[in-house]
Amino acid sequence: MELAEQKVELTVKSERLLYVGLFVNVLIIVMNTTMFNVAIPEIIIHFSLTPSSASWIVTSYSVVFAVGTVLYSKLSQQKSISTLFTVGLSLFGIGSIIGILAVDYTVLLFSRVVQASGACCVAALGIVIISRYIAIERRGRGMGVVSAASTLGFGLGPLIGGIITQYLGWSFLFVISLIGVLTLPIYLYNLPKERSTAQSIDFLGLIYLLIGVISLLIFITTSQFILLLGSLFFFIFWLHIKKVKNPMIPPDLLLNKVFISIVLIGFLIFFINFSLLFLSPLLLAKVFNTSSAMIGMIIFPGAMLSAILAIYIGRMMDRVGSTMIIGFGIGCLLVSTSLFALLSHLTSITVIFFYLISSIGFSSITMGLPNYLSNYLSSEKFASSIGVLQLCQFIGGAFGVSVSGKLLEFQVFQTIALPFWSGGNQAFGMSYLFLVVLAIVALTVFGFLKFIIKTRTINS
Repeated sequence: MELAEQKVELTVKSERLLYVGLFVNVLIIVMNTTMFNVAIPEIIIHFSLTPSSASWIVTSYSVVFAVGTVLYSKLSQQKSISTLFTVGLSLFGIGSIIGILAVDYTVLLFSRVVQASGACCVAALGIVIISRYIAIERRGRGMGVVSAASTLGFGLGPLIGGIITQYLGWSFLFVISLIGVLTLPIYLYNLPKERSTAQSIDFLGLIYLLIGVISLLIFITTSQFILLLGSLFFFIFWLHIKKVKNPMIPPDLLLNKVFISIVLIGFLIFFINFSLLFLSPLLLAKVFNTSSAMIGMIIFPGAMLSAILAIYIGRMMDRVGSTMIIGFGIGCLLVSTSLFALLSHLTSITVIFFYLISSIGFSSITMGLPNYLSNYLSSEKFASSIGVLQLCQFIGGAFGVSVSGKLLEFQVFQTIALPFWSGGNQAFGMSYLFLVVLAIVALTVFGFLKFIIKTRTINS
């Protein structure tokens, strides 16, 4: 009997306890990303880095995180989820300890990679647990809890990170990350006992995919065209998964128009959100001379309020459906990026309100996309699909940070006569304007998705 089939009849001991564990875990994992966004200005000074070089603090984490979600999602069909959580959270703890002891930039990057190799288990397995063990009529609430934790982490991270960075130093951020390991007993106690199955894992396909992603990201930050040759590994990866018995990503998923539309929206949304989280602290530090602690206090209120609203949006999704929530979220991001591009130069206070709108949009989309897939695909295909979705989302986040760092150094952007922006800060305005374009693209893809859904409904 397949492991995926076994789990349909199994339940957790306590849904409430499960939500507590997932909330704390997701909160810490997301904070682990956003805390370092605020610390980047200090790390740049400490190690004498350029913005594009410093972006690898976030990018390296995001790339490994993204690829790792595919691996953990695939393993969830074969191995006990509690065992996978044990491995993942242990790696996260080891990476945090290395980070505390880091004395140079190379060790710092290595610690982030080790952290990411474990942290990604939460992103991959958390959604799988909800779709597998929670009744369909309550999944929206479960997705809402996870999304609320994620949104709160995006806001609480800068606040805590800013205070710690200013008064204790950025290395102490890794101490906060260790809290995530404390949730492990909840999963060991609460999750059903499962029987593992012996199947081969497509590690070769995972390596092809990782090489392709890293080569493109390094090209963005270094402009070395020779590195584009690494993108050929995407084609090699495609040929590989078509001929192996148990591929890392099923080829038929990559040919499904609905799924591809969902994945593209996820990529664009994470690109935009991670870019905002990278650009805004630098904007506040450079344009308004804001301290690290104050940067966190400016970003926190919007994220806190949107985290509270995420619970209600999740419940609403159970009534109105995922599609409407996704569309609402994209609309919020379009409004937010437009306001950032036009008005964020006026005062640092504007960031509070603009980030609130973007946070509401981001949390709406991140709970809507997996919820739609859980209803659209079978349980077996969903486990693979959520890994691919998480992969593309965090690759989008990695690309967002890398591209944003590069745009700030783009000399042409420093001289463009952009309305409202002056004093050498035009690059921020142009970078925000680029995000507006991406939000419009996301809205266009959403329109295409609705068209496909409507057409299939009529034909059926």
